[in-house]
Amino acid sequence: MEVKTMSESNTSHGDKTKEVIEDILNPDTATLQEEDQKMKEQARKAQNDIKTMMDAIKSREEHLKKIEQVKKNLVEPMGESIGSHRETVRLALEAVKCKLRPLNPGLQIIMDEEKIMMEQAKKAQDDIKAMIERVMKSIKAREEHLLRTVEEMKTASVSQLEAKREELSTVMQSTQAGYDFVNNLLTNGTDVEILQMENQIYERVEELKNVDLDIGVKRKNIEFQKVNETIVTSFIDGLGKFIVETYDAQPIKEMKGRRVSTGRNGRPTSDPWDNSAMKSALDGDEGYTQGMSDNVTDLYVGKGVRSIGAPNCKPGTGVAEFKKPMGISFDKSGNMFVADTENNRIQCLKKSGQFSHIIGAGKQGSGKGELNNPTDTAVDSQGFLYVVDSGNSRISVFTTQGKFVRTIGWEGKREGEFMNPRKIAITKDNYLIITDSDNNRVQIFDSRGNFLRVVGGTDNAPEGQLKQPVGVTCDSHGLIYVSQMKPACIKVYAFDGGYIGKFGKEGKSNGELLGPSDITVDANGGIIVSEWGNCRISIYDERGNYHGKYGKRGKKYGEFDGPCCVELNQEGRLVVVDTWNHRIQIL
Repeated sequence: MEVKTMSESNTSHGDKTKEVIEDILNPDTATLQEEDQKMKEQARKAQNDIKTMMDAIKSREEHLKKIEQVKKNLVEPMGESIGSHRETVRLALEAVKCKLRPLNPGLQIIMDEEKIMMEQAKKAQDDIKAMIERVMKSIKAREEHLLRTVEEMKTASVSQLEAKREELSTVMQSTQAGYDFVNNLLTNGTDVEILQMENQIYERVEELKNVDLDIGVKRKNIEFQKVNETIVTSFIDGLGKFIVETYDAQPIKEMKGRRVSTGRNGRPTSDPWDNSAMKSALDGDEGYTQGMSDNVTDLYVGKGVRSIGAPNCKPGTGVAEFKKPMGISFDKSGNMFVADTENNRIQCLKKSGQFSHIIGAGKQGSGKGELNNPTDTAVDSQGFLYVVDSGNSRISVFTTQGKFVRTIGWEGKREGEFMNPRKIAITKDNYLIITDSDNNRVQIFDSRGNFLRVVGGTDNAPEGQLKQPVGVTCDSHGLIYVSQMKPACIKVYAFDGGYIGKFGKEGKSNGELLGPSDITVDANGGIIVSEWGNCRISIYDERGNYHGKYGKRGKKYGEFDGPCCVELNQEGRLVVVDTWNHRIQIL
């Protein structure tokens, strides 16, 4: 290994230092120019950066000035506006507070009304209990009287029979003794004894001849003749009615001081039918045509009228469109089954009025499941749909989903046959009641379609015979109501076919009928009739007394053109098949 000496090392460092000093004292011109150019570029870049920074600072300052200006122009006025609105809200709250003050007496009025209603209800309940107690007491007294009368009749009859029995026993004993005496003398007596007793024998024989063998007692029947149960039911149903005052809702301040004037029995002293506005509305007073629906709401018409059908009362063949529909019925769920007569089909609509499905082939025909001008429908408790297939003179039966089941009857005049059947009603026990229009009668069938009886036929007295019956219904007591076209009237029959009476007559005045096309009965016995000729709905009570009418000829809501069917839905609202307007109206 080579080792340098210290003198050699120092000589080397000295050379390098010398080189550096020479480079400093004699620099390279190109290098200096290159370095100078770099310095200038860096300076220029720094100047540009400073300028950019200054521009940004200037822009920021301008932006801040704008913000200050916006704040000055918007925020400060907004603060003033908010202050103004705050004052407005405060004033509004004060106004609401002022409006609330009158509600306190109004609330008191409602509480008073509630108290009066509770007192009236308690009084009515007490009256009902007292009346029923008196009636039951009278019925018990009648029962005791009838039973006592029967006992007295029995005692008198039995005593008479016992006396006659004893009398007959005595006569029989005497007669037997006389017979034994004569017979013994003839058998065992000598001729001398017979000659001696000849006169006595003849007397005994005469006694035997003169014996009264007549019992002398005629049997007396002890039989109780029952009162017709319909009369008893009507009497029970007539044991009291509710008089309810109804009125439209009023602003509370207008109710102030309002009270129901009541009599000693706690009921309103005024007759609710004396209300002039209500009476005028029911009687079709022209002055009350507008808003009539509100006035009749207390009967059957709900708030607002709904219409189902093609627009502008035009006939249609689409879903939820009709061509002269004539009948409707409802199942337990409120679904509607519409007899779309001239479209030869049944349309099923949901409770909301939305279309569900079609029943029938939708074309005129007489095959299974085909329909020819169906005029009415009815659904029984088992869910079967009965269609009055008028053009085919029969009843077609389907499930409510549209599956064909069977037919009942065919064209003819014998029992169980039809000539232009029009309407059908089904009782709670699923008996079918059908108007056989051209045969001038009503026919009743059981749920299996077996014929039971004729109502209103020629076997009735003239006043009980039907002429062109159309509508039919049956109330909860089994009474059958039939609307007759010519002469127009409503005839009433017992379920066994017995004629009871009639009400209404042909005409256009209040209480008169023109073309009564259908009839239904509400839960309280009220009778509702659709009039094809008068284009209205007439209302009667359970005794046939006229109470009012609704509607008139026209195309507006609540107006009709040839209504052919009337029913009440599950909500108690009136549903009218507005035939010539090709629609269903739910009032």
